[in-house]
Amino acid sequence: MLIRKVLYLMMVVALLLLALNPSFAGDNKKLTVLAIVYVKPGFEDVVKKELLKLVPLTRREPGCIQYDMHVNVGVDWYDYMVENPRMYMFYENFRSREDWDLHMKMPYLKDWFDMAPRVTEKIELFIWEMVDLPTNPNFRGKELPDPREQYTLLAIVDVKEKCDPPLDKVDCVDRAFKEMMSLVPLTHTEAGCINYDMHVNLDMNTMAPNKKKIMFYENWYDFKAWKVDHMEADYLVRWFDMAPKLTKKIELTGWKKIDFVETPASR
Repeated sequence: MLIRKVLYLMMVVALLLLALNPSFAGDNKKLTVLAIVYVKPGFEDVVKKELLKLVPLTRREPGCIQYDMHVNVGVDWYDYMVENPRMYMFYENFRSREDWDLHMKMPYLKDWFDMAPRVTEKIELFIWEMVDLPTNPNFRGKELPDPREQYTLLAIVDVKEKCDPPLDKVDCVDRAFKEMMSLVPLTHTEAGCINYDMHVNLDMNTMAPNKKKIMFYENWYDFKAWKVDHMEADYLVRWFDMAPKLTKKIELTGWKKIDFVETPASR
C-alpha cells in the first residue's frame, strides 16, 4: 500500500512539473532524432559497412550526446534474436537543433546520403522532444546482466483526434498523453529496465510539438524482462486495454544494438 502511494505521488509531481514547464525543443534544447533505414535486396553488406562508419565519426562531434545504431529483430520468442539485415535504426540525441543541422552537413553524412538512393528503399527521419520526468530506472539485480542479451524496443503511438465512447467527452490527445506519461515512473521501478524514455514528435520545419504522435525508446536487460515482466505488468495491461479507445495504432518493433569499431575503416 505504501509503495502504491509513493508511486501515485511521483506521478502527480511529474504531471505538475510538466504543466508548469511545457517547453519543447528548439534553440539550445536537446533534440532526439530517429532514423530508420530500409535496405534494398542485395545491398545488405554494403549498407551495414557504410552505416557502421558513421557511428564513431558522429560521436566525435561536439554536439552529439548519443548516437546508437541498431539492427531490426523480432518481438516474439521465436524471432527476437533473428536479425533483419534490411532494416536499421539510429537513436540519436544532440545538444540542440543547430547541432543536428551541423551534423547533417558533415562530409561523411553527405557521402552517405549521396549513396543512399542506390542502396536503400527509403530512409525515414523524425525529430522528437524527450519528456523530462523526475524518475530514472535503477538496477536491482545481484549481478550485472550480459550486455549481449540487451533488448531494445521502439513503440510509436498515433493518438486519435477524438476518443471512442465512453471517453468521447474528454480531450483525447490530452488524456492519452497523461495516460502514457504515467507509465514512465512505474516502468522505471521494474528490475529489468535500463531506460524507458517518452518523446513527443516535433514538426521538422517549425519544431512545433505534436502530441498526437508519441515514441517510447526502451532498453531492457534481456527479452524476458520486456516480454513477460513488463508487458504483463498490471498497469501496462490496463493501458493496452484502454488504448484502442485513445489511439489509432501502436507500432512495436524490436532491435539489437550493434557493436562497431571505434576507428572507422578508411575509404
